[in-house]
Amino acid sequence: MKINFYKILIRSPLLLIAPEIVWKIADLALTQKWFWSFISKIFMYSHPKLNTNFAGIELDSPVGLAAGYDKNCKYLSSLETFGFGYLIGGTVTFDPRPGNPKPRMIRIPKEKALVNSLGFPGKGLNAAVNVLNKQKMSQAKRFISVSGTDISDIKQCIQQLEPFCSAIELNISSPNTKGLRIFQEYDNLKELIEEVNSVRTKPLIVKMPPFKAGDTLNQNNILKLCKLVSEMGAEGLTISNTLPTKTKKLAIGEGGLSGAPLFDNTIRMIKLVKSEISEKTQINACGGISNGKQASEAIKAGATTVQIWTSLIYEGPGVVKNIKKELVSNL
Repeated sequence: MKINFYKILIRSPLLLIAPEIVWKIADLALTQKWFWSFISKIFMYSHPKLNTNFAGIELDSPVGLAAGYDKNCKYLSSLETFGFGYLIGGTVTFDPRPGNPKPRMIRIPKEKALVNSLGFPGKGLNAAVNVLNKQKMSQAKRFISVSGTDISDIKQCIQQLEPFCSAIELNISSPNTKGLRIFQEYDNLKELIEEVNSVRTKPLIVKMPPFKAGDTLNQNNILKLCKLVSEMGAEGLTISNTLPTKTKKLAIGEGGLSGAPLFDNTIRMIKLVKSEISEKTQINACGGISNGKQASEAIKAGATTVQIWTSLIYEGPGVVKNIKKELVSNL
């Protein structure tokens, strides 16, 4: 019987502490780069079957860290030691933002899920650039997520962050950020992508909002947006973001659900989106993936890579290696 020391010795006591305090503890641990570098061999696993080409970028594996954990790109060097094929730093916005009022994150341990209403808390573009200037690039590929409600701000983010990454992920879909849904309207999104295309030199990935079974109007609208983004030359789509959820436990009364409950809908969305977009546009699967079997299912449904976030919280750093080993067996 395999003993999971992370779950017994680390996760169990941390579940007794408020989520954002735990996040600060984790961030403090991630500042110790020497430690993560020292134990990095524990998390390493490679296999030729895992080699993946995404938008012309050669990845050691298709398993990536989704945007949202390291909003200021401060801990990427430590997170890279977990064995990801790529990591997404951010989401970075042009101006510093405090995010939404607290409480803004709750756990649902029985479902291995989280609900957050963070709202892009971060130190802004200049702070991210200063941090990235001091870091050395490693073998793991870095993408950076950007967002905002002003097109000129987004363009400046892309121009200043491109030197530090292999690709840009443009987030138009956070359910917790005021004003962001403006780019979920066809004409506004078209203008945004036109402007972004005029300045970008790296592959563009657009992180799309989710849609649920039964919500035909929203589904058709998002599929239309996916087709538009693909036709305008975006190299990738991330399918998708957290699922909007109402709850009185959060200060603003609503947030985005992430984790295990999203998986079935993620697969459904990938299949539908895949049927609408150009073969040149690749898909990153994001939502509910925590093991290699699920990663394999997402890839067979039409994704090129998979992204995790919530499963890292519940399963610990070893989840990356586990997914990769299981994925090799299922491909």
